[in-house]
Amino acid sequence: MTKEKILSNLSPLQISEIIEFAEADAMLNLIPLVPPKFARPFKVAAKKIGSVRVFMIPKLDSPFFNRISCLGMGEPATESMLDEAIGFLQGAGCTNYMAQVSPLAQPEKLPEWLVARGLKPSRNWIKVYRGDDPAPAIHTDLRLEKIDKDQADAFGGLLIATFEVPSVLRPFMQGSVGQPNWHSYLGFSGNKPVSCASMYVNGEVAWLGNMGTLKEYRRHGAQGAMFARRIQDGLALGCKWFVTETGDDTPEDPNPSYHNMLRSGFTLAYKRINYVHQVPASPLKLTSRALFVAAYTLKFGLQRLHS
Repeated sequence: MTKEKILSNLSPLQISEIIEFAEADAMLNLIPLVPPKFARPFKVAAKKIGSVRVFMIPKLDSPFFNRISCLGMGEPATESMLDEAIGFLQGAGCTNYMAQVSPLAQPEKLPEWLVARGLKPSRNWIKVYRGDDPAPAIHTDLRLEKIDKDQADAFGGLLIATFEVPSVLRPFMQGSVGQPNWHSYLGFSGNKPVSCASMYVNGEVAWLGNMGTLKEYRRHGAQGAMFARRIQDGLALGCKWFVTETGDDTPEDPNPSYHNMLRSGFTLAYKRINYVHQVPASPLKLTSRALFVAAYTLKFGLQRLHS
């Protein structure tokens, strides 16, 4: 079945549901894989509320790590669903969180409910998808390898470096490597790992994420080649849909990743709005959080040295 025939059988809302649940269910699957040494002190948790998915790392009180997803997907959202999701986050101590809302989410007044609860529209994320067309041929001078648990530490380290997030997140970032339904990859320059990516496969749908390349090794075709490899592997597993996302692409702030996605055969589905709830932390809370993160950064670093 060609891509055009597949798309002709689905409504825009059905396509949006495939796109949103692919990403959210990857995160839902990831949460139990996070090592307890990180999950417990950082209070990592997830919850389903009807079709809504909520994920959080309360000790990192940042909207990026505390999210409400799939509101109005699969079934119309209700105010009680939204309030339960917000209550789950706030009850764990989150003051900074976001709701990621498809423009096709139902009901149409959902944005009004979010604004009424103190969430404000922020920067968009671009959601893209492709069908089961063959993977494009992309040249790179890096060597790509599918990896297992024995290279999880290198994978986590690359994500930390390329996403520029606190190194304390390393156990979280590498938790999916070598796990069922997860496929992880490294790109090497010589023997040095310089690029990484992963794919979560759920039936006929693959979510592509965790793509990063060290700055000094960009423009070597790594991202395009990683897309091609994952698409090729996903097709061999029977996938018919491939979904991913990236930050907005604007004239003022162009996003090369988005253009790499287009060259890899992805189609723009829509720009998804992030509704953000953000409260400035007091100096005392900021200091307390910094000391907590520093203590666990040291602890995890010592554990890696002795492992």
